[in-house]
Amino acid sequence: MSRWWSKGRGMPDEAYGSLSESLRASGRAAERILAWASTADGFCVGFPAVLSYGSVDGWTHVGWHEIESGGWNAETRRISWRTYEGKRGLVDLAEPARLPELFRERVAASLVVEKFISVEGKRGVTISGRRDLADRDAPITWHSTLTRGITWQTEGVQAVAERALDQVRTEYDIR
Repeated sequence: MSRWWSKGRGMPDEAYGSLSESLRASGRAAERILAWASTADGFCVGFPAVLSYGSVDGWTHVGWHEIESGGWNAETRRISWRTYEGKRGLVDLAEPARLPELFRERVAASLVVEKFISVEGKRGVTISGRRDLADRDAPITWHSTLTRGITWQTEGVQAVAERALDQVRTEYDIR
């Protein structure tokens, strides 16, 4: 068993070893662990730039900057999210520890700029610029997200989103 002050921050050595190996294999650095929790069949681990979940049988890694929306549900004891690519993820935590707070903080830390542009009252498009926390020199990735009740097929939405994206990039002088 690992000690809490070690690199594995108290995770079992075998789990930490396989996690580190998986991170390296995916091209990511095995950074310091900020928080971790047990799941029914493994672990969920928060690093400065990535959320990892799985077990010695296999790990999945999601960059904080890839998460469009998500959060913690205390009733179900579940962290869930949706990526900008439309993939959904969820992890049931046996003991949440600091992971819910870390999840919120790290997703927010990847956000460089976010601006809502109204299309119809409270319905509209949110333009966001995100940075990969693993690479300080990484370019900002830009995303357009629609609120409920509006779709990309709604007349004029695509044009509003494109203008809004250009406006935000110009306003913040970020390319």
